[in-house]
Amino acid sequence: MENNKKMINEQMSNERTFLSWVRTGIGIMVFGFVIVKFSLFVNQLPASFFRETNIPKNGLTIIIGIALVLTGAVTIFLSYWKYRQTHKLLQKGEYLYSTLLITVLTVVIFLMSIIIITYLIMAAYPFSS
Repeated sequence: MENNKKMINEQMSNERTFLSWVRTGIGIMVFGFVIVKFSLFVNQLPASFFRETNIPKNGLTIIIGIALVLTGAVTIFLSYWKYRQTHKLLQKGEYLYSTLLITVLTVVIFLMSIIIITYLIMAAYPFSS
């Protein structure tokens, strides 16, 4: 009976972890969607609202937004894969802790953050030729 309760707790913990990763993936996707939609909105505003300002018209923000949506989708897919893998190991009683998924996603999200920061700095302080 005690072993059964422990197994149930482990499975529920696995499920909570999976759902947390799904929320993280959705958050990343929403952020990417907002970046794309805001970029399109700014590019469609009449130029009269922006007197003496130079609005960059490049598609870099769209690429960054799409990359974030893709990163969120990959996060959700990999979290499901990890959930299934952990579920199978817990059923066998052979769970092995691994930080590979967390490490990969942290690096990808960190690199995306650096790209966004670089873009924002370049947009705020354009280089004069």
